[in-house]
Amino acid sequence: MRKRKTIARLLTSISCLLPGILLVFTAAFPQARLTAQDETEALRREIRVLNLVNGLELSLEQMQLILEKATESQRLLQEARLNYTSRQPELDRLLEEIKRYRLDDKDVPPELAQRFHSLDTDLKKERARIQEALQFLARDIEKSFKPHQIYALDNYVPCVIPPKGEGRIGQSVDVKGISSRLARLRSVPDRVYDRRKRQILERTLEEIKLRSGPAFNEETEEEVAAGIRNFYDRLRDLSEVDFEVQKESLAKEFASLIKPKSRPLNLTRKIEAFLLSPEIIPILNAKIQEAQSKD
Repeated sequence: MRKRKTIARLLTSISCLLPGILLVFTAAFPQARLTAQDETEALRREIRVLNLVNGLELSLEQMQLILEKATESQRLLQEARLNYTSRQPELDRLLEEIKRYRLDDKDVPPELAQRFHSLDTDLKKERARIQEALQFLARDIEKSFKPHQIYALDNYVPCVIPPKGEGRIGQSVDVKGISSRLARLRSVPDRVYDRRKRQILERTLEEIKLRSGPAFNEETEEEVAAGIRNFYDRLRDLSEVDFEVQKESLAKEFASLIKPKSRPLNLTRKIEAFLLSPEIIPILNAKIQEAQSKD
């Protein structure tokens, strides 16, 4: 009986200590906190950045410049994180005080409100300073680009698998693949198409939804559905000769119809998002090493 009680106490002690042990472990090894979904998304980001770097066809000097600016951007962001972390306990205390007053439906004392606004203003100023510094870094990169690289970056669409052929950067249209898809749609007999028309349209809309995400709302869906429906009808009314002549322009038109509807980033923001990202640093290190080994 005494042995059982001893074992029970031991198990209880272990169960009480376990959360603390896990907390220390995850604090010491932050990568242990990453979920499988986090790791998958990180890999997606790396591939998107890699596709952009490959498509830009950067010179060694450009890669070295971007690596320098990206490293500096990460230093600035780390500085911003440390500054916020050091001020966060004070901010949390002020917010908790404000919350207590508001729970009682009381006015926030002027002195408390002043302390909050002062701290909040300091944090906003620091954020603006870091953002301005990042924009300067992005503009330095932009100045080093040639016109064709500016065009490629301006038209870049983040993707995991870029289209085949020239300009494998994510923005070009896979004319051959889309033309084959359109030809298959035209080959469907009229009676079958009439019966499955709604299903075909819904399948196309579902494809667009998966690509667009939250940007694809009910209002957008109605507009896109009308455009797709009209396109399919025109496509099937064409003669074989007209289809062959217009095949390329039809493929580009269809690609624009199913393209994700999202707010485009300007050039500076694209550079910040992709060429100043942490993912680009190991990619450029590897490519610079490879380029230097060939000299």
